[in-house]
Amino acid sequence: EMAHAWFQGVLASNETAHSWMDEGFTTFIEDFAMDIVNKTNANNPFEGSYNGYRSLANSGLEKSQGTHADRYDVNRSYSIASYSKGSIFLSQLIYLIGFDNLVETLQQFYKQYQFKHPTPNDFIRVAEKVSGAHLGWYLTDWTRTTNSIDYSIASVTEKDGNSVISLQRKGLMPMPIDILVTYADGSLETFYIPLRMMYFSKENPYQNIKRTALPEWTWADPNYSFKIKKPVKDIKQIVIDPSQLMADIKPEDNMYSSTISN
Repeated sequence: EMAHAWFQGVLASNETAHSWMDEGFTTFIEDFAMDIVNKTNANNPFEGSYNGYRSLANSGLEKSQGTHADRYDVNRSYSIASYSKGSIFLSQLIYLIGFDNLVETLQQFYKQYQFKHPTPNDFIRVAEKVSGAHLGWYLTDWTRTTNSIDYSIASVTEKDGNSVISLQRKGLMPMPIDILVTYADGSLETFYIPLRMMYFSKENPYQNIKRTALPEWTWADPNYSFKIKKPVKDIKQIVIDPSQLMADIKPEDNMYSSTISN
């Protein structure tokens, strides 16, 4: 209720036109705060929201978050769009622009729009100014369509002693991609594929792990490949999005494991 007082009571966004700006943001703050207060230290304190959203997205009943509150024909669609998908709008921004940038965005949004009835566009413009990233595409795809995120590791092959990792974008919504590779000797490396339309490269979220930045992935191309200068036998596991903050609706094909694949 404290979060409701902050987002709806003070900022006063339109609850019927953009219910997710109150209910979703409040859910995000609640889950984040309770993880700290209860000392849960969950890998993803927002996991419940992701599970609810994936269930709806795969059901065929989802409606755009731009739907007016009294125009949902199924209550489940309204509640998940407002609470769960609204919360993920923020937690997924951690994945896109980094935790510090999201926190600064929330603080600046509150300072600038108290009692001003802000719109979704107002919020995303603050996020852009804070981070330097282009985020209009994110607002459009996530809140104004039912386009979904679905990436997969299509294949892991070897050529001239190098491993060739082929990825596929199956969903209509594009994202930058974080990849964690575990080698057979136990060492780790991450790879970061920026999304061209963001004009942005986030800071390495895994400071203790070497990161290799790769060329940008364009939205128009559903396929992307890159090389690792090691043979396939030296790779134990590859994981798309180790943070689990990207709302891929079918995450079961986001991992390659040598013990499973060979």
